[in-house]
Amino acid sequence: MKRDYLKTLLLTSTMLAGSAAIAADRAMEMVSNTCAGCHNTNGESVGEAPVIAGLPETYLKQTMTSYKDGTRYSTVMGRIAKGYDAKQFELMAKFFAAKPWKSVEQETDPAKVKKGQALHSSLGCMGCHGANGVSPIPTTPRLAGQYADYLYLQLTDYADPEKPIPPAAGVMRSALKGKSSEDLEALAQFYASQE
Repeated sequence: MKRDYLKTLLLTSTMLAGSAAIAADRAMEMVSNTCAGCHNTNGESVGEAPVIAGLPETYLKQTMTSYKDGTRYSTVMGRIAKGYDAKQFELMAKFFAAKPWKSVEQETDPAKVKKGQALHSSLGCMGCHGANGVSPIPTTPRLAGQYADYLYLQLTDYADPEKPIPPAAGVMRSALKGKSSEDLEALAQFYASQE
C-alpha cells in the first residue's frame, strides 16, 4: 500500500512539474507574440526592425529595461516597453534567446565593407564585438548579419551626445566621436556583410 502511495505521489509530482513547464513555455510565447508585428513571430525580422532571435538573453532583458527607463534612446520601443514589467522582459528574453539566429540576406557595397572592417579594427570594436561582429559577451549583441540600415541608425544614435545611451555603451560613444556618417555607414555595411 505504501509502495502504491509513493508511485502515485511520484506520478502526480511528475505531472505537475510537466504542467508547470508547459505553462511557463506558454507564458513566454504569449508575452513574446506581441513583438511579432515588427520582429516576426520568432524574432527573425523581415523588415526594418532588427533581428532579435538568438541574441543573448542578458542583452535582450537589459535592452528592454533601458528602453523602459529611458536610458536608451528609441523612437518606438520606449513607449512599448513601458507596458511591460521585469518578469515579462525576462520571459521575452528567454523566448527570443532560445531561437536560432538567421542572418539577413542583403546586398552590401564591397568598398564600404572594406572601409568598415578597417574602422572596426582601428576603433577597437573587436574588444566587445569580436573579430567579425559576433560577441562572446552576454551583454553585447551580435552585429554580424544584422540589417545594415538598422545598424547605421543605431550607430548614429550612439554617436549623438544628445541621445541617451546605457552607461556600458559609453565606450562606443567615445569611439564613434567625430566619425562621419560615411564612416558609420561603412561600419554598418561591414557588420551586415558578416556571416
